[in-house]
Formats: sequence, structure tokens, C-alpha cells
Amino acid sequence: MSYFIQNLRRFAGELLEDPIGGPARVAAALKVKWKTGLEQALGSSGMGRRLAARYRGRGVVLMFHEIHDDVEGNLRMGCSPEQLRMVLAALRAESRDIVTPDEAVKRLADPQAGDFAVLTFDDGYRDNRTMALPILEEFSAPMTMFVPTGMVTREVYAWWLGLRALFQRGDEVEIEAMERRFTLADAPSRNAALRQIGLWIGTDRARAEALNPTFARHAISIPALVDKVAMDEREIRSFADHPLVTIGGHTTTHTFLSGLDDAAAYRDINDNKLYLENLLDRPVRHFAYPYGTEGACGKREAEYVKAAGFETGFTTRSGHLFPAHLSTPCLMPREDAGFAHMSNSQLANRLSGARRALVTKFGDPVAGLR
Repeated sequence: MSYFIQNLRRFAGELLEDPIGGPARVAAALKVKWKTGLEQALGSSGMGRRLAARYRGRGVVLMFHEIHDDVEGNLRMGCSPEQLRMVLAALRAESRDIVTPDEAVKRLADPQAGDFAVLTFDDGYRDNRTMALPILEEFSAPMTMFVPTGMVTREVYAWWLGLRALFQRGDEVEIEAMERRFTLADAPSRNAALRQIGLWIGTDRARAEALNPTFARHAISIPALVDKVAMDEREIRSFADHPLVTIGGHTTTHTFLSGLDDAAAYRDINDNKLYLENLLDRPVRHFAYPYGTEGACGKREAEYVKAAGFETGFTTRSGHLFPAHLSTPCLMPREDAGFAHMSNSQLANRLSGARRALVTKFGDPVAGLR
């Protein structure tokens, strides 16, 4: 049986498992699953390697968030230590040097420099120190952690943590803002519901804030959840002193920058830089957008990142790094390697550049130049 037919059968089976109703939600799920199926097919067929001639750049920036043992219990938010180890082993097998953002910029300007990868971790999670760092030390692999001020001060509205806590509690949840009730019978139904709410929120801050009454009704404290999983000021300072660690900016409030007016957007970026530099007593030169899709950040936001004094800004748009990115260093792409459970084929497509070919329908290999 061909891989394509096998994947279609698996795809149909997964749809039956996920309790997703309504044409729009079915269409959204189909799109995600279809792309996943194509990505698996690319990796298994060897097509990804052929696409590398066009889509593989000088370097690749990989994005992670939480690293923890209980991936299923945490509703697949983050990935396991084993997955991180798999990524590092694959990079070594490709003879890619793992470097800092500073070194990455230098290598893009040097035609003789070797291929490289940059490892980035968003949001300042405590498990980046307890779970990820020991593995990175084994590989002598530097990492950059992008830290929003509000995660450290416990003032961020981490609605995604609130949803996770809500869905971990019961078998039925009503989201008043959506006028929907979710039946959470098992792990697939919980993950499907989380996807639906994420699609509903999109880049709309007001919709995220509309979840507050639901959290209040269930006595869910966002600051308490943040305190449980994120580093505090003392931990950040200590972590930043490790020779493998670079700290970068990630805004003050971890919000959708495109939804803010000019003054507020610049302030959210600049105040975060000032806060981190004061906390660490050192320059903070690199930045990542908390929401890095084309709808969430663009030329305006890149200009503010540059004006604040950052040397680079990383999005969440798929793609590799090319010398052309030196002309727009505040709109550099990143590949997500921290989602559960990434397969070998999915990792191969991220390291070859084939994933960008898929998500752009074989468009421009160079991401983020507009």
C-alpha cells in the first residue's frame, strides 16, 4: 500500500476521533491534518531532500517553548526532553554548528562560513533550565531564551496556561465567549478543543481577554499558573550567567503587537528591552515576536524592534536564513521544532527547508522580506 493511501486512511481515522463540529471547524482541522499528511509524505518519499537545493539556507532557527516529561498531561503544550535530544542529534548528524544569534549574523555575511542552527526558547519557562539545559550541556549547544517582562513579574495574561488548567480539570467545559460547550472525554477531544479555541482567538486580543469570566468562574488564577512554570528575576539572572545562555527580548505583555497603536507597540517592545538590561546589567540585542505570523507582525513592528536597539527580530514564519535576510534582520524566520510529537519526517523537512516549500505552495524560499 502506498504511503499516500496509508496517510489518507490515518487522516480519516483521526478525524473520526476528534469531536469537531461545524463546517468552519471541520475545514480548519482538515487543513491542518492535510498539511501534516503532506509533510509526512515529503519526508518519507525523499522529495524533501530534492527541495533542499532551493529552500535550504545557510542556517535555520529552531523554536521551542516548554520542555517537560508529561507531554500528554500538559495537553501537548511543549515537547519532551527526548524530542529535544532528537533535534540536537539530527543537527550534529548534518554537521550543522549550533551557534548564538550573534554568530549567526556573522556567518550570513561570510560566504566561507559553515552551515549553522540557532536554538531559541520562548517565554522564560523554568523547565528550560531544569530539563533543557542539561541536554544542551551534553551537546555544548548554546541557546537563546526570549523573555517577556510579564512572565517574570507575573503580570502577563497567559491565557493559554489558563485554558490548559481549565481543560485538565473536568470532562465538560463551557466557554461563554464562544457560546460553546466542549465535551472532553479523552486526550484527542481536549487537544481538538484547544485547537478550536486557538483558531477562534487568532490574533484578536479582545477574544483572548473574553476568556477571563470563564477563568474566574473556575477559580483559575493566571498569576499563580505563571508563577508555577516561569522563572522569576533571581532565576533569570542566574540562568543568564551560564556560558551557553543568551537572553533576548519578547515584549512586555506578550501581546499581539499588530493590534496595538504605534505608541503602545513601540513601548511594549522598548520597555521590555530596558527591563531586561536593567535586570541583567548587560546589553540585550536579540528579540522574538510573541506572535510572529504575517498577521501579527510586519514591517511596522520590525521598525520598532530596530528603533528600540535590537539587532535581530525573529518571527514564527517558516523558512531558513539566507544572506538576503541581512537586509531585514528584524524579520528573520523560525521553524517550530518544539511541538509534540514531531516525527523524524517533520524534523527532516524543517532542516532541509522543505516545510517552507509546503506552507508557501513552493513560493519564495526567503521569508520575511516584506
